[in-house]
Amino acid sequence: MSDPSPMARWCRVLFVATILAGSFLLFLVQPMVARMALPRLGGAPAVWNSAMLVYQALLLGGYAYAHWLGRVKPRAQAVIHLGVLAVAALWLPIGLFALDLPADAQPAVWVPWLLGLSIGPLFFAVSAQAPLIQRWFSASSGGADPYALYAASNLGSFAGLIAYPLVVEPLLAIHGQSLLWTAGYAVLVLLVALCATRLPRTASAEHVAATSSAPGAARILHWIALALVPSGLMLATSTYITTDIVAMPLLWVLPLGLYLLSFTIAFAQDRTLADLLTRIAPVTILLFGGVIMGGFNDKPVFSATIALTLLFMVSVALHTAMYRRRPAPDRLTGFYLAMSVGGVLGGVFAALLAPVIFDWTYEYPLLILAAGVLVPQMYLLATFRAVWSGPAVRRHLGLAVIILVMAVAAGLRISNPDGILGDQHQARPS
Repeated sequence: MSDPSPMARWCRVLFVATILAGSFLLFLVQPMVARMALPRLGGAPAVWNSAMLVYQALLLGGYAYAHWLGRVKPRAQAVIHLGVLAVAALWLPIGLFALDLPADAQPAVWVPWLLGLSIGPLFFAVSAQAPLIQRWFSASSGGADPYALYAASNLGSFAGLIAYPLVVEPLLAIHGQSLLWTAGYAVLVLLVALCATRLPRTASAEHVAATSSAPGAARILHWIALALVPSGLMLATSTYITTDIVAMPLLWVLPLGLYLLSFTIAFAQDRTLADLLTRIAPVTILLFGGVIMGGFNDKPVFSATIALTLLFMVSVALHTAMYRRRPAPDRLTGFYLAMSVGGVLGGVFAALLAPVIFDWTYEYPLLILAAGVLVPQMYLLATFRAVWSGPAVRRHLGLAVIILVMAVAAGLRISNPDGILGDQHQARPS
């Protein structure tokens, strides 16, 4: 295979830089706004889980917009998107909306209002960058595989998330942070405009409408399930470690960072690490899940490390499974839309439904169980592997037995709160 031309290399560098910049800004703003809102909202797990649900919903909106935009010609996409970025710029510089919160404000109600009014349009516009720029790259490069750019996108997200506590927050006051983000946004708009110049002037049919076979309903539901479990587990891990282990504001940055890093590994061109972690994920779930359920609250660092490692392994394995089932590039935006739907559903379950249904973080073991069902069962003992790889009836029967055992355990806990896990785990905070 011949080396790409200098123009092709420049084109790739431009698109990678654009997708990195957008993702960096997207996840730099999350801890920045959290820092602004901390005095008003506090640092309870429910606040940050509600905030994450808002971000996931805005991300879903951005991905749906990018999917819709794929119906028009590439140059028209660029004009529309630059217009959306210009309108969103009216919310600059970033600051919290002047909204009076009642003393008994419920996070699930007031956090979405506050964040939506403060950064909603900006987050929506920038969140569309990942799928949109990938599609533009495929169109401008003559059909090159764009999925590796998603690994770069999440690497930028991870960098933005850790750059805030390590660099931005220690060096700049809140006003300076907002001005820095505004300057970054201006650079991003310039990069998007440069990418637009690389789009074909005359669009062929495949640049406007998808020509590959459409995925079936079962495949789409599988994408959603593979995205739902890591998303829900990320929030459940945040709740678990801040409820049962240690209460600390902004601790949710660690689970979110590992969640983002898992995408970088799962979508990378080099498949070595992703395949290795996927192979050992079932054993990790069995061992680490058992350790967590056993309870080692007298060793908080050990327990938190086990919980975060389990989250990372599950996320890599399930996101790798999603990558292996990815569609052709002309179906890319629909694939990411399904992924975002799964992310929102996982957030709804962990942030909204679970606190109402459960008095303890039962969503955590339930999501670990779901992860065990979804990951490839390569290294389980032959007897257990036969259950998962055999006929559907046998697989469903095995899952029903496991759920029944967990239901009995939950019933025993409710009837005897001081027994089983009652002496090891605190109740969910109100």
